[in-house]
Amino acid sequence: MKPSTFLFKLLLQLSPKRSIYPFSVNAGFSLVELAIVVLIIGILSAIAVPGWNAFVNRQRTRTVNDGVFRALRSAQSDAKLKKADRILEFRDVNIDSATNPSTGKPYNDPPRFHIYSTSKTTPIPNSDVLWKSLGANGEIKPGMVKLSIKECQTKDANDNCTAYQDDANDQIKFNHLGAVEIDDPAQELPFAVTASTTDDGFKRCVIVETILGSMRIGEGEFDSATGAGCP
Repeated sequence: MKPSTFLFKLLLQLSPKRSIYPFSVNAGFSLVELAIVVLIIGILSAIAVPGWNAFVNRQRTRTVNDGVFRALRSAQSDAKLKKADRILEFRDVNIDSATNPSTGKPYNDPPRFHIYSTSKTTPIPNSDVLWKSLGANGEIKPGMVKLSIKECQTKDANDNCTAYQDDANDQIKFNHLGAVEIDDPAQELPFAVTASTTDDGFKRCVIVETILGSMRIGEGEFDSATGAGCP
């Protein structure tokens, strides 16, 4: 073998091999590249998180409102089935700041309701275990959703409610035919049971419109001109 040929082969063996891949498997990210990725993730998170939280709060409000609707229908159906008056009562919405000593949490947070017969004459204690939660099996935690019960205060010439006021007793009574029964002459239909986020940023409600007990779902801020929305 010629010396020149041997030398050429030796140089080929000792020279660094080029990878057949466009990038080396040992290549990594530089600190600048990592900083840019972290910055992009932070910007996307700042944009997405508020929107996600608002979506979750709306879903929680809808969940409580669906529970209110089912409670109203249940009281109405039970009155017709048993041929007896039934009262649907929401636990006093004015006691949110009062704490239940057995749980250390506010009595009415999350909101609760109770359906009972008109034969019951004594008030139901706020600590009574028969109060049923509208918190969807514990999914709604204290401070997430609040409830308000209002009755119509004034109506226009077309009998549309233009203003609501707080309902004094937080009760809706159905007679043996499933119709709404109003004992207090000062009370006016429709009744509105409104579930809302704590800042009132999103509202959804069930409105009991007629004596026959017809109901509809409302959403958004109340518009006195059209009667749409939730008070």
